[in-house]
Amino acid sequence: MTAATYRDYSGTAAELYQSFFVPTIATPVSTGLLDAAALRPGERVLDVACGTGVITRAAAERVGPTGSVTGVDLAPDMIATAESVPAAGAPIAWHCSDATSLPLPDEAYDVALCQMGLMFVPDKAAVLSEMHRTLAPGGRAIINTPGRIQPPFAAMEQAIVDTLGPHLGAFVAVVFSMHDPDLLASLLAAAGFAEVEATGYTAPLSLPGPAEFLWTYVNLTPMGALVADAPTSARDELERRVVESWEPYVTDGRTPVDQPMVLATARRR
Repeated sequence: MTAATYRDYSGTAAELYQSFFVPTIATPVSTGLLDAAALRPGERVLDVACGTGVITRAAAERVGPTGSVTGVDLAPDMIATAESVPAAGAPIAWHCSDATSLPLPDEAYDVALCQMGLMFVPDKAAVLSEMHRTLAPGGRAIINTPGRIQPPFAAMEQAIVDTLGPHLGAFVAVVFSMHDPDLLASLLAAAGFAEVEATGYTAPLSLPGPAEFLWTYVNLTPMGALVADAPTSARDELERRVVESWEPYVTDGRTPVDQPMVLATARRR
């Protein structure tokens, strides 16, 4: 396992992802994606790299009982946690699968969504090709990725690099690696999509204080198991560095971050 993959994922981390990451980050950034999707009752929706299903369940509510939704994620424990969360609206089919080879038929969906997942996949072209294949003619693809890294996250990345090594800091770097709208647009066009548009929006985040955020974030990612093996002195120094560097950004114990997001929309011919 490397620091930048979710292929191996513990159930505890998946549960933490659902209880912390979903309300703190995934839900605030989902607004732009769901607004752009403009889902309609009765539509068939595919959610690629669905995690624990925050977008999947939101889509199910929007398309209603006459629609259908499929959530796909690489990590079995993400899917297991997703299945355990109540959902309303359309029926949801959950699949544990690699997004580069979806176990789904051609032209089966009206809309394909992907929230904050594409940057983790080495073969991005294959993922977009599969999204294109599974969309019906005229179907819509809507994707978001984090925009440029903001100072608190950059400070955390540097502290991880300095105290634990670049192989762990690389995970944070990957999160923000698709911050260029033109890159996402070019990938969609290369996959055969038409009417490609890529723009941005800002997601207001309210993060906890630095120490709480650091360890919660580390433990809900695949970094957790690796950091647990680091010397205590290194972990203590990491926390000290993050707390110190975040001091200018903390207000009343919280850390507000206006995170830029990249949003791309496209249509299958």
